[in-house]
Amino acid sequence: MHLFSAGTTFNDVRIPFPHVRVTGLAARSTLENLRREHPTATPIIVGGDDDSLRMLFDERPAISPEALIERSLEGDGWSLHLAYKRDLYDRMLPRLKEINAPETIIRTLSEWPRLDQTVNPADVAKVVNQPWPEPPHQSVELSCAASSDMVLIVLIPTVRPWEAAAYLGFGGFNACPAPWVHVAYAREWSARFGARLLVLTHDTLEFEVARPITSREDAAVMAAVHAYYDDTSDVYPSAVVRAAYLLGARLWHFWWD
Repeated sequence: MHLFSAGTTFNDVRIPFPHVRVTGLAARSTLENLRREHPTATPIIVGGDDDSLRMLFDERPAISPEALIERSLEGDGWSLHLAYKRDLYDRMLPRLKEINAPETIIRTLSEWPRLDQTVNPADVAKVVNQPWPEPPHQSVELSCAASSDMVLIVLIPTVRPWEAAAYLGFGGFNACPAPWVHVAYAREWSARFGARLLVLTHDTLEFEVARPITSREDAAVMAAVHAYYDDTSDVYPSAVVRAAYLLGARLWHFWWD
């Protein structure tokens, strides 16, 4: 296993971190080996597709990782996420009015949840008390696990995996939250569920969960948080289906368009 130095190019993309190149089939075992061999760094699978790597690395973050991490400490993931969206929509509204956007869009953005709103207990109770589907299939394999294509595993200079989004500048596009929001959520999920970030591509995060959710109430609450967090609503046709998947799940997958 050859460790390439930071700044080495892969398919014309400059990779700003030390990294190894392996097939998707070998990614999980290689990641574990790197974790043992480099205890002062965090290995993260970043994929191997040229376009994906270009989107992830061609433009480096304008804000330093340290500043992003510091900002993630200003609140919990939910409140920081609400604040980010509120600020985003407040900046969008004048422009939408200028171009005479449909009133329904303007009204929806104007009524977006304020900072003091949290997951509605009534919505949680409704999910908990309705019939739950049969336990769904819960994959324990990473999305790259069955691929013979090359993927890169970078070494992030931190012992805290939840800080990876700050070092990689992940987020802030379309509906994807800003980097400091990802850091805040990942830190909370690490403390509560032992969730460890293993994969970060240009549009995907995958967490290994050491202490899976064990109660329907916690699954319903986290399903609401996840539904607000990412773009996988088409994968889960209802809140109870998402909650049923999270109950006992050892791998959390998030995706943004």
